[in-house]
Amino acid sequence: MSPRASAQTALLLRALHAPIELDEPGWDSLLRRARASGLHARLAAAQAATPGLPDVVRRHFLSATRIAAYRRKLMEAELFQLAALCDTGFPVVLLKGAAYALQRRRMATGRFVSDVDLLVPAAHLRTMEQALRAAGWRSEALSPYDERYYRDWSHETPPLRFPGHSLELDLHHAITPVTGSLAFDPAPLFARAEPIAGTPFHALATEDQVLHACVHCFHDGDLALRVREVVDIDGLLRELAGQAGFWDRLLARAAELGLQRPLWYGLHFARAWLDCPVPGAVLAALPPPAAPLRRIMDTLVALTMLPGDLDGPPSPGVRLARAAMLARYHRLRMPAHLLLPHLVRKTLLRLRASVAAKKEAPDAGAP
Repeated sequence: MSPRASAQTALLLRALHAPIELDEPGWDSLLRRARASGLHARLAAAQAATPGLPDVVRRHFLSATRIAAYRRKLMEAELFQLAALCDTGFPVVLLKGAAYALQRRRMATGRFVSDVDLLVPAAHLRTMEQALRAAGWRSEALSPYDERYYRDWSHETPPLRFPGHSLELDLHHAITPVTGSLAFDPAPLFARAEPIAGTPFHALATEDQVLHACVHCFHDGDLALRVREVVDIDGLLRELAGQAGFWDRLLARAAELGLQRPLWYGLHFARAWLDCPVPGAVLAALPPPAAPLRRIMDTLVALTMLPGDLDGPPSPGVRLARAAMLARYHRLRMPAHLLLPHLVRKTLLRLRASVAAKKEAPDAGAP
């Protein structure tokens, strides 16, 4: 376990794989930390058979388990409706949680679902988007600039939602932003996508699922309290590592797609925080960050992703780390000549909106 993880966080991550014994105050502290991390239903699944659990803890676990199951049912209902749109002549690939669930992966148990992610070839993106809109899916009204951002610079369309439904749908044509530093032709992903039995959907090949989880965690997000995504990586690796030749295929695929750095981070933190059984030779085969960068990332990633003090606002160190990781996220998505004008424009728009809101707000002292 990394020394950057507090004793309570280390205990939480260990409890995702092994039974633990705590008194009631200890469970209260652990449950709060699990909820802050979005891991309470996974903790419930891992500790379901632990003897001697206090009744109040069992009730919390039952509640978390039912909420996770309910959200999974919502996702399955959406997929049932979406299946009718998949007779298209091109593959419709499920990403992340939807794929894990339909493939009946062990690591999907207790995993909270907040959206459905689809991946289609760029050449068929408009066809799929039009089919979704014809079926009733809608996106929020966006400014022409934001529309251009999604259409020209991102790897997905504006998020879609069916009126009255709680889950969002994200329609992707790649797994990295087209202007990002790791952008690559996604054709190899579709070439090796695997049909999901009994459905019209496909899933990424097993190695590609791991690589996408690592990219999504360490290249396509601000990392704030996202330790649950490292738990995803750990779960995938534990489930797939027993396949003959898995590690060799994973390394070869990362080199082929140019995704060795996010894979290194995924393996490194899964091993450090969750004792993931990653062979040392596998990690050594990947080009690591330079030593100074590695030390910086070890510190900033831990401060950003792991839950800290739950009884007060984030410390200055945590706020600084989150700001640094947010800046890194933006820099990885767009080159400087696009990023700087983009940030200036968005900042000006926020300032104008703030000024307009203050002008429209009623005078607090008015009768």
